[in-house]
Amino acid sequence: MNWLLIGVMGVLFAGFAGATEPATSVVERLLSTYDGVQTVQAEIRRDTEGPSGKSRRLSRVYFKRPDQIHVEGVTPPRRRIVADGTHFYSYIDGDPKGYARPIAALEGDWLISLRQIPGTPTDFLLRLRGQPEEPLPATDRFPTRIGVKVESRYFVLSLDSTGRLAQLEFFNDAPHGTPIASYTYENYQEPTPGAWFPLVQRAVLRDGRDEVVETTRLSNLRVNQVVPDPLFLPDTFFKGVVFTDNLDDIYGR
Repeated sequence: MNWLLIGVMGVLFAGFAGATEPATSVVERLLSTYDGVQTVQAEIRRDTEGPSGKSRRLSRVYFKRPDQIHVEGVTPPRRRIVADGTHFYSYIDGDPKGYARPIAALEGDWLISLRQIPGTPTDFLLRLRGQPEEPLPATDRFPTRIGVKVESRYFVLSLDSTGRLAQLEFFNDAPHGTPIASYTYENYQEPTPGAWFPLVQRAVLRDGRDEVVETTRLSNLRVNQVVPDPLFLPDTFFKGVVFTDNLDDIYGR
């Protein structure tokens, strides 16, 4: 789960509000393959390289439907996110306050980031849900390809021969316009029948001449196994932390 890319995706999907489409759509069909996933436990490593240098982030993620999650950021700045089914809490070590809101009041990227299946492409699929799909010509590598236009962005989804999402590309306005970003999903594993998790995800983000490459690797993946309930109790992990529902209270204007 890449919480640090929330800002990037907020720009890419600015103004987007989706609505559920029938399962005949490619996006809805891909999402439905994860319906049987009830819990996820994994360790996530993200290696990023760009103009500002290299960095590595390590985290442990515990996910349980409905609306329960625990994300522990291991590398500095250490961050912990806990959602107990009704409330969402986030705190970064060193901040004067933490951020908290009722889940019923969350919206946009915050809500999608909570409800995506960790380690899967569902973060983007949920954002494209309900948007009209345009069939695109197949290639030797990708027998199924679709285009989805959202505002001034054009998204190309490419599926492999087994029907799994293998590549997602973002363009400025048209399928052959200016490339903005691309994601590839590799080394798929099927920990529970029908639900495929890419153990390696590679992202290339472009801003003019600058390019940032991020590689995400999943390890110790466990799906639909028991997750201890105490992991979702915020009082256990936020001793002495004062929370606010206004980010300006934490970072100012």
